Amino acid sequence: MAQQNNQASVAEAQAQLQYLYNLYTQQHSMLENEIGTLTLTTAAINRNIEMLESKERLSGSKILVNGEGGAYLSATLDPMDRVLVYVGAGYMLEKNTEQAREYLKSARAKQEEAIRKLSADRQRVGKEIVSVSYNLSQLQAEQSRG
Repeated sequence: MAQQNNQASVAEAQAQLQYLYNLYTQQHSMLENEIGTLTLTTAAINRNIEMLESKERLSGSKILVNGEGGAYLSATLDPMDRVLVYVGAGYMLEKNTEQAREYLKSARAKQEEAIRKLSADRQRVGKEIVSVSYNLSQLQAEQSRG
């Protein structure tokens, strides 16, 4: 009877550890995806900052504008004095180029801080995965011996 209770408690512990392992693995994957999304957004912000910083050089340049469906239209870039900046929730604000550049730098800093926090969480979850995996393998080894 005691052996059956011990086997039942070992099986229960193993099921709990497997549940934790699956949960942490899903969290780790979610954090990876979110970090990837924020990294892409940060790269886009950087490209926009670079564009605003080189506005004089770009003025009068020929560019291709995506007309959708695989068609591109040739256009000449007017001098940039005012630009529309996406501020979230489907809203855009018109700003002068210096205000837009400062807004984008602030947005980049917020993105980078979010990436740092998510990376720390990802590292913590990764350590938990290793710990749970080790405990699970120890329990399985113990079960196979007994």
